[in-house]
Amino acid sequence: MFLVFFGPPGALVLIAAVSGLVAHAVRRIRQRCAPRLASPRPLGLVSVAALGAAVLVFGYADAWYSPGLYGDKTCLARMGVRAHPRSSGHFPLSTVCSGVEIVPAWVNPALAALAALAVLTLVAVPVAYAVRRLTAVPVCGG
Repeated sequence: MFLVFFGPPGALVLIAAVSGLVAHAVRRIRQRCAPRLASPRPLGLVSVAALGAAVLVFGYADAWYSPGLYGDKTCLARMGVRAHPRSSGHFPLSTVCSGVEIVPAWVNPALAALAALAVLTLVAVPVAYAVRRLTAVPVCGG
C-alpha cells in the first residue's frame, strides 16, 4: 500500500534529483570547470535523491514482504508455505514465516544507509554554503 501512494512521487523525485545532478555536472564541464560535489546545490540534490531512493526501497519491500490483510497468502507466495507470519514489523522491516525471515537481508541496511546519506548531506548543505561564502576563492560559474 505504501508503494501505491508514495512510489510514483518517490520515483519522480529520484529522477528529478539525478537529472539535476547530471545537468549540474554537464554545466560545469561545459564551463571547463571540474564538477564539485561539495557545493550546496549538488549536496541538496544528493540528499533528495537518497530520500527518494529510500522511499522506493521501503515501498518495494513493504509491498512484497509485508503481510497486509492476508498474511497466509504472503507466506504462500514468498515461501510456498500456507501459514500466517509469526511476527512482522515495519522498523526494521521484518516478516517471519515458519521461522524464516522472508525480507531480504539487504533491505534494512540499504534503508539505513540511504537515510543516513540523506541526513548527512542535508546537514552538509548549510556548512558548504557557509564555507563557500567565507572563502574568497573565485568560483568557476557558480
